Amino acid sequence: MNTPLVTVYIPTYNRVDLLKRAVESVRNQTYTNLEIIIVDDCSTDNTHKYLKEVSGLDQRIRYFIKEKNSGACVSRNIAIENANGEYITGLDDDDYFLKNRIDLFLDNVCYLKKFKFIYSSVIYEKNNITRKQGSIRLHEVDYNSLIYMNHVGNQIFCKLLTLKENKFNTNLAAWQDWYCWMTILQKGGKGKFIEGYTYVLDDNDRVRITNRNKDDKIKKVYSQFVNDYKLNFIESRILSANMVPYGINVPFFCGFILKISDLSFIFRFWYWKRIFNFFKFLLNKPH
Repeated sequence: MNTPLVTVYIPTYNRVDLLKRAVESVRNQTYTNLEIIIVDDCSTDNTHKYLKEVSGLDQRIRYFIKEKNSGACVSRNIAIENANGEYITGLDDDDYFLKNRIDLFLDNVCYLKKFKFIYSSVIYEKNNITRKQGSIRLHEVDYNSLIYMNHVGNQIFCKLLTLKENKFNTNLAAWQDWYCWMTILQKGGKGKFIEGYTYVLDDNDRVRITNRNKDDKIKKVYSQFVNDYKLNFIESRILSANMVPYGINVPFFCGFILKISDLSFIFRFWYWKRIFNFFKFLLNKPH
């Protein structure tokens, strides 16, 4: 039986109690041939002490302590650079895996012969109430479909080489995962959706690792997406819909909605369908 080494990377910062939950969810996976890499972004709590203790209990765990705070993307890239697995996937320190997550991906690893990565749905958890993500995921994504919306989510499962060649952009203040998936698919290929709920996203009212000063970050990153991927007028306006849930540029987006009425019927139908699907997707996320 083939049992490839799988790397799970976890960036963390000043959330040792949540980190413990995340790490235990990986340690307790039904699939055991794992490498767990934790990168601490210069925490000031008891994270370092915990990492020293847990790595002594489980030889699968390695950790890196950064000398200065430089963000989650730098942490992710450090983990990727030091990974040894044949395959790799990530976990945010305030989220956790269900015990069969890695097995689910390995049961579908054959898709990586054709696709660049595979991904699945998530379970949202808030105030001890869980809710499964709706079924709006695209079963296959390519670069063009990702221009308008992050259909993939915040984690993928792929060959290590895929992320070594397409690391996270450390200059982005938000949407870093989305940008990375677009970079991977910009060179060709697709991502494949896998049925199954094995990732729990903790959506409680606390600051997530990439959630500080979100409004300003989203505005800057929106401009960077438009410039880096050379989006045209229509593409950039549809992308702007992703700012509406944050209350950003609502008049700007509504103005674009009015402009759609000036287009031909065929184009109006196509754009309205995309916008409808976008907001349908949002309704399946917790508020």
